[in-house]
Amino acid sequence: MASSRNIGFAVLSFVFVLFAFSEAKVILVGDKDVSWNVDSVKALTQWAENRRFRIGYVLKWKKEEGRDSVVQVTKEAYETCDTSKPIKADVEEITLDRSGPFYFISGVKEHCDKGLKLTVVVLTEKPKYGSYSPLPAPAAPPSSNAAAPGFGLSAGFIAVVVAVGMALI
Repeated sequence: MASSRNIGFAVLSFVFVLFAFSEAKVILVGDKDVSWNVDSVKALTQWAENRRFRIGYVLKWKKEEGRDSVVQVTKEAYETCDTSKPIKADVEEITLDRSGPFYFISGVKEHCDKGLKLTVVVLTEKPKYGSYSPLPAPAAPPSSNAAAPGFGLSAGFIAVVVAVGMALI
């Protein structure tokens, strides 16, 4: 009876880990304590710098209605606080659909000039096994006990979870 309980626990743990890695996150910009306003400029910048964003994450803004807006812009418009040609105006939430930087500024020029703007950098996705260009050949041939290529961190992590689950049996 105890071994079937351990097997169930191992399977449940494995499924949980798989879903945890594949689920998209909805992220409140500035968390619950910081909203989109001029008084939060420094806190918003620190918030973005201390986070790792991935493709598929959804950013959602908390702001005072009627007092300000969020505008997605190009890097050039970000630097000059130009809202005349936005990528997206009146942003409430946005899905990060590519790697690289996303630029957001206040829709109120005076607020943007005071620093109410945000850069969010989305990490590049790790290539799937077999979908990347091989590295140049090594100068010396590898030894016969070299590890097999292609197992990334997530595959190694899953292998550890499975091994721990099996050890519990």
